[in-house]
Amino acid sequence: MYTVSMDEDTRQRLEAKRDALIDQLHQLPNFMRGTVYVRDRKCGRTSCACARGGPKHSTRQLVVHLKGRTQTRYVRTGEMENVQSLIAVYEQLWQIVNQLTEVNLELLRGEHPGGPRSKRS
Repeated sequence: MYTVSMDEDTRQRLEAKRDALIDQLHQLPNFMRGTVYVRDRKCGRTSCACARGGPKHSTRQLVVHLKGRTQTRYVRTGEMENVQSLIAVYEQLWQIVNQLTEVNLELLRGEHPGGPRSKRS
């Protein structure tokens, strides 16, 4: 079986980048997948203006899809910063995963078992 190998400098550069990305993964703090959105709704008090057609109250909802089900949860004002930071770390996680995938794909391309592409004249 003939394999195409990339030059050693390129391989070492890609492996160093891969190792650095894996180190970044290990350093990530706690995270959570989800989305926070603002929703206007009635508060439920009969004496409130929102019950008589007045303006509704804005609330923050966390939406998470787990095991094929959508789960929502009210986010209190004091929790908002924590929830947003958990979601931001999750987004960082996926950026690192995508970069790691690119590096590993490039490393695999350098070991293609089909040999070099023939050049047609």
